[in-house]
Amino acid sequence: MSFLPPNAPLNGKEKIITLHTLSEMHEVLSTLQKKAVIFIDVDDTLITPESKVFRSKSPFRTIIDQIKKQGDKIPNVETILSHWRLQRKVTLVSEKWPSFIERLKKNYSVYALTKLETGKVGAIPSMEKWRYEELKEKGITFTLSCPGISEGVLVENSSAPYPATFYKGIFITGSFNKSDVLAAFIKTQRPPQVVLIDDRLEFLEDAIEECNRQSLHFLGILFRGVDLIPGDPDPKIATFQHQYLLDHAQWIEDDQAQHKVE
Repeated sequence: MSFLPPNAPLNGKEKIITLHTLSEMHEVLSTLQKKAVIFIDVDDTLITPESKVFRSKSPFRTIIDQIKKQGDKIPNVETILSHWRLQRKVTLVSEKWPSFIERLKKNYSVYALTKLETGKVGAIPSMEKWRYEELKEKGITFTLSCPGISEGVLVENSSAPYPATFYKGIFITGSFNKSDVLAAFIKTQRPPQVVLIDDRLEFLEDAIEECNRQSLHFLGILFRGVDLIPGDPDPKIATFQHQYLLDHAQWIEDDQAQHKVE
């Protein structure tokens, strides 16, 4: 594995490296420039659902994305999605994440950057508060304030149903891209280096393009710790869980679903 020096060239996808453990990440991040700013994705990077339906190799792992894409055909889609979020159980992708982030915060500003709706969605009065409490319950908090940025709306326009927001160290994209949030952040300050840790390559590539436009050094870490979590879903159980969620706006975890299928 080759790690990039802080003065790596500004162009090229070689600035994205793939890691699976926080031990590897510790070594990579030890080369960061002073006053670098670190952004960390949430879903499947920090936390992931306990259900085997959502394991990285599961053919059913995209059922929530499918529901979102078909939202215009599902009258109660916001209720379904909000109940899933409220009822699902989640686990840390790595048990070391809380202490790892606390160590990072001693030397760097560390924020969450999560692609998620904002404001009231279905049964959730505030997605910002829900996300904050969900992570706090797992022992994860971020740098709470950001110079030049107040809590609340960060990016908005009349054609976007969900504005991008900032809340207690968590940047939430709403209807926008992660690059849009980074652009708004960079308007308030220009760190010597921007780091994004994410489980999805397309989000890292999007961030690279914005940092190139802004002539900022960028380090992208494709963190695939979820690939190390074992378990395969039973197709009958997974199909039942998916359909039950659609029919009843209720998520049933694996053990309970197994009893109902039997």
